[in-house]
Amino acid sequence: MLNFSDMPKSSIDAYANICRAVEEEFARNRQLHGSRIQCRSGCTDCCSQLFQITEVEAAVVSEGIAALPEAQKQRLRAKARTYLKERQRLAKSLRGGVGEAWGSLPPPGSRLPCPALEDGACQIYAHRPLICRKFGIPLYNPDKPGQVFACELNFRNGEPIDDGELVQIQTAIHVDWKQVQRGYNEAGGHRDREPISVARAIAEDFRPCPAGLPPLR
Repeated sequence: MLNFSDMPKSSIDAYANICRAVEEEFARNRQLHGSRIQCRSGCTDCCSQLFQITEVEAAVVSEGIAALPEAQKQRLRAKARTYLKERQRLAKSLRGGVGEAWGSLPPPGSRLPCPALEDGACQIYAHRPLICRKFGIPLYNPDKPGQVFACELNFRNGEPIDDGELVQIQTAIHVDWKQVQRGYNEAGGHRDREPISVARAIAEDFRPCPAGLPPLR
């Protein structure tokens, strides 16, 4: 899934380990909470959320796009370009004419269907970013320790979540992911000046990024 040659092996192995850890945590939560975790094929509620991804994740998404049949690749890229124009318009309309910047998103509730979504299914599922892998289960971010986030289809806002392992496990994943990003920086990896989204990773080619080169337009 993640063994393409443009990314240094250390980076790809580390990112693959993070993906596996997230998938194991999702499976643990599914077993712990049972039918409350309603995530399943055909549920696309999280596929219209607006978020940003890192250069490493973008490189993986671009690799997934490159492996698709040509007609499908071009169709998704066309959808991604349309999405990016709409996302920019939405950001400006909701932020007083100011475009999107790194770390800033349109207000909560702003939604656009991901261009990778077709017929209720993700076309880059094996290459999806980390947030797409973990969305749905209760999520703990040690940088924001006062709140546990969860999909409202699975847990009502303010509902108690009984899990004695959540903080420890997800803190470890968070720390490991930060280390991957530090390693990327220390290796001289390219940092894009503009916010990166899944749509950009589809429309552009970010695979050279982990080698320290800017993405191809």
